[in-house]
Amino acid sequence: MTVARKKEVRPNRASRAAVSARPQPKRAQPRLDPPKKLSKAELRDVERRLDERQRALTAAIAEERRRIDNEALPQLDADVGDQVDQAFVMTSVEMERGLIDRYTEELGKIAAVRERLASGVFGQCTDCGEPIGAARLQAQPTAVRCTDCQWRHEKIVDIATGAMAS
Repeated sequence: MTVARKKEVRPNRASRAAVSARPQPKRAQPRLDPPKKLSKAELRDVERRLDERQRALTAAIAEERRRIDNEALPQLDADVGDQVDQAFVMTSVEMERGLIDRYTEELGKIAAVRERLASGVFGQCTDCGEPIGAARLQAQPTAVRCTDCQWRHEKIVDIATGAMAS
């Protein structure tokens, strides 16, 4: 008596691709608690910190401008020093102007926070509309995105600029 053996059928590449292209059942995502909103006391603390930071930035901008006007530019106008000295002064001026630009940009972000506070949308993600967590806002009051949207935004920027993180 002979027993017929069943031939084992292995899927080829095309059939494996078709199987993998089928919609897969969604995995249950862990339920996360919604982000905690800032209390009124925490909002007042954020506003106080913004005021302090704004004063510090304004003072730093004034100091950098004073340094450029009183120290660097007179050295460039004088006929003392060689090209290396002049290049050093120009580099210093450009660095100080770069600082002023960054400080001014941060002042703009603080002004935007004040507008969001006044309009009642402070703490709401600009991308998805969901609340930004209190811990994130306390750490970074100028944040405009929740952590998930910020992560996606940074990945898009990395891809667009070709700066893929490894």
